[in-house]
Amino acid sequence: MSDTGKAGADYLTASYSKSKGESIVYSAVLAAGALVIFGVPRAPVISLILALAAVAIAIYHWPYVARERRAIAITPAGIMIDRLGLLPWNAISDVHLFERYVRMIRNAELRIALRRPLDSAIENTPATGMIGRYMYRCWAVLSPQEIAIKLSTLDARPEAVEAAVRRHMHRPV
Repeated sequence: MSDTGKAGADYLTASYSKSKGESIVYSAVLAAGALVIFGVPRAPVISLILALAAVAIAIYHWPYVARERRAIAITPAGIMIDRLGLLPWNAISDVHLFERYVRMIRNAELRIALRRPLDSAIENTPATGMIGRYMYRCWAVLSPQEIAIKLSTLDARPEAVEAAVRRHMHRPV
């Protein structure tokens, strides 16, 4: 779940929603195991290829089930985004909540407009391993000066995330 601290105004964190990805990860692991156990004696090459595909699906969705993995953290220093780094408040020019509905399913994104290109705006870029580069991430680069954070995959309400960002955006640093 998301949590707030220091009278609810200083920070908000959101993790990946376990309910949205657990079934994918565990089903893929189960399918890979079944393919290895039951398929290899009958058709070894095809079974191993399909098992590797199932393992790849499980690895891609692993952030959903990883414990204590925070997707975003809104702090007085800026917005810390998983596997991207810290976006300081002075690099953010505007944010808005963008919503789409697909068959009554809400897909919310927080679109962040930057004052400078993303490469120069990011601070404290974390080291990402080779496998980590191919795992699911909650953000996407829309243009050199705009990113989108997919809030529908997180465990915090989109309105709460937007409100926390707006509270910090125009504060003097």
